[in-house]
Amino acid sequence: MLRFAKNIFVVVSFVAGVASPIAAQSKDTSKISSTTPDIADDQAFAGYQRVAPGITPPKATHSPDPEYPDVPPDTEPRGVVVMLVGVDSHGRVQPVRVLRSSAPVFEQSAVATVKTWRFKPAKQSGKPVPVQITVEMNFAK
Repeated sequence: MLRFAKNIFVVVSFVAGVASPIAAQSKDTSKISSTTPDIADDQAFAGYQRVAPGITPPKATHSPDPEYPDVPPDTEPRGVVVMLVGVDSHGRVQPVRVLRSSAPVFEQSAVATVKTWRFKPAKQSGKPVPVQITVEMNFAK
């Protein structure tokens, strides 16, 4: 994992338990994992399938680094935010859901940043398809 200027790490994961690098314009380290939680109750992700065999995962084309938030003095300066992200068939990030976070202070920066990301869409049988991916952002000061 690479460390970049503001000591923030970014990991993107795809399903099938395979981690592979995603091309990104910034100095972040990204992985894609297709292991996503059961989100049957979240209608925002109803049209987004999991990355599975036969689906080429999306590839990041624009993934700026998140801003390190103002952290209260009594808060741990390190944090992790794990999000479920829907990437539509045009490569835009649509729904975002925080799955877990070590401190709420990091969530806003993580969500706002991932919403600006752009991808080369996932493909199935040569056609773009909407998929869900898991993105993990690690913050450290």
